[in-house]
Amino acid sequence: MSKTSIKKTRTEKDKPGPLRDILDTVVVLSASEIPEKAIETVLTGLSGRLGKRARCALLEGKDLNLRFWAGEHTCPIGGVKIRENSIVWDAVKKGIPINLTDGHQSDHFEHTLGDPINVKSIIPLSYDDPLTKQQMKLGALIVDSGKEGVPISDEDFEYLQVIGQLISAIVGRKALIEQLMQSCRRQEAILMEAAHNFRNDILIIGGFSRRITKLAKNTEIAKIALDLQEEVRDLEKHFAEFERNINLES
Repeated sequence: MSKTSIKKTRTEKDKPGPLRDILDTVVVLSASEIPEKAIETVLTGLSGRLGKRARCALLEGKDLNLRFWAGEHTCPIGGVKIRENSIVWDAVKKGIPINLTDGHQSDHFEHTLGDPINVKSIIPLSYDDPLTKQQMKLGALIVDSGKEGVPISDEDFEYLQVIGQLISAIVGRKALIEQLMQSCRRQEAILMEAAHNFRNDILIIGGFSRRITKLAKNTEIAKIALDLQEEVRDLEKHFAEFERNINLES
């Protein structure tokens, strides 16, 4: 084998492939506590590896807005609302990745950007809610080569779908954490209200028992009231311990 062949083989072997990029993406997404920064890093890596433009649109309420991008765009991107009659929205609603290799495939759809690009890949982003078992739509990853109109290869399209799944995982994780925090706040509010009401009930019962003891001296009722006071004191002690355990002391 010639030196040239050996050198070429080694160069190809050392060149990072899609698997290496995917592993790097997993590391970035897993290590980042801020999903927004992770998405920006992933899009920048995508743009550099494929030599394409990349952008990410996220669902915000009923709107699909462009929030992240990489590569050269000749028109404003940040915060742009995706048109409802666009092929991007259509892909998100159907949840099916699309690789547009023919400029006429999107002829009957509206374009969102000022420089419409017909040749591109659209990867819907979603995750499965572990509680409801429903698929939660998140948005879309969009990749194109700009005015050059060079189609995304089948291999790169598969690669983009994997990256889309990874982005979905990190955004979905954030959504689940937010749901968990909201649930915790609701539970805390319910617990604090219940504790407040319970404390008031103990005070009322204690007050009545002391009053009965004074009004019914040396009677069977007075004895019962004294026993009730003892029970109230036990309740107050247990409740104080309960408050300490859940850090609800005022």
